[in-house]
Amino acid sequence: MVSGKGRHLLYLLIALAMLIYALPRLELNAPWDWTSVFGLVWVGFALVVITAHVNALLLMDDEKRKEMERIKRAKALLWERRLLQKAVVSKRVRG
Repeated sequence: MVSGKGRHLLYLLIALAMLIYALPRLELNAPWDWTSVFGLVWVGFALVVITAHVNALLLMDDEKRKEMERIKRAKALLWERRLLQKAVVSKRVRG
């Protein structure tokens, strides 16, 4: 399995290939209807994915990556605590 920067490079290439394949098929210059809105939103999401992987490849160093992992763990712990509190409150209300 690909890990680290290789994974980001692989996903970046896949996202670029999808964008290159889809751009000629999307109706972006049509009048404002559902197909043009879908095309613009799809291209926007593709650009967000591409930007995230370029950021991970070029701008993130080990220190920043460790800090992001620490923040992710803290958020997961916070979510777990909130869910447990809701479960306890719900048990008290029920019975």
